[in-house]
Amino acid sequence: MHLIYVNEIGSDYKGQKQYEFIFSKSTEIDMDEWFIIPASASSQPKSPEMEYVDLVGLLKNTDLQLELVQDSDYFGVIDAVDGVVAMAWEKFDMDSDSERLTFKFGESIDSVTKKLKIRSYLLIKEEIKFKEI
Repeated sequence: MHLIYVNEIGSDYKGQKQYEFIFSKSTEIDMDEWFIIPASASSQPKSPEMEYVDLVGLLKNTDLQLELVQDSDYFGVIDAVDGVVAMAWEKFDMDSDSERLTFKFGESIDSVTKKLKIRSYLLIKEEIKFKEI
């Protein structure tokens, strides 16, 4: 499984963040919205369409503050797909001694999980299953 998107769900009453890490078996994503630069200029949905989503990892109740490419005033999501920037990166903190976390498009689920675990964050994984009607 490969990381294809990071989505901020929001903050709780304590100001702690929640994020979805979206994974797919394929890194071939064809969405017109991802070509809009800057990404923040798009008023259309930017999350991957359900056909591309195979697994979602939920990071809950965290003090981790991530910058997301889809909120960028400079880059488009396609820039993350092409490896110019990460999908998500930890906000810069001069006072921190920890290595800054980054999450790149196409990164394996094992790599993402390992990075989060080093900081004692747990990614709750939920496989997506579709029912035929």
